[in-house]
Amino acid sequence: MFRRKVRAPDGQTWTLGRRWLPRRRRLGRARVRDIGDGSLPDFGADDLGAIAVVIAGVIAVVVAVFLALMLFNVFAIAIELLLLVLVALAGVIGRVVFRRPWIVTAKAGSTRLEWPVVGYFNSRRRIEEIAGQLALGTQLEPAPSDRR
Repeated sequence: MFRRKVRAPDGQTWTLGRRWLPRRRRLGRARVRDIGDGSLPDFGADDLGAIAVVIAGVIAVVVAVFLALMLFNVFAIAIELLLLVLVALAGVIGRVVFRRPWIVTAKAGSTRLEWPVVGYFNSRRRIEEIAGQLALGTQLEPAPSDRR
């Protein structure tokens, strides 16, 4: 997102920019609670004869499963990166070929105004126009979709 800050004559600082995607709602944060008192259980395993072989076998199985899952994750990450590149290409094609508008935004405090502008360079010109209007103290005209 291209950002530019402008200070209006009334002292308010406006942040201007453009967005690729529409705004999304924020999700709440998960709360992690403490489990247990932090002490380790005592199994009473003082004699480690045959138990050591079982423990070594279990550790070997855990390590093998861990390595298998690591390799799976490497492949999964490679596939996700490929999908990310494909989605980015689709976004660029949607913006350039199908002329989907950029959303030019102006935000100061709780005030947020948005204008749809077709074309990357047109959106940059619109940001510069809005910055000039704000620097002169002109009241911004919201886009028709912002009027309520």
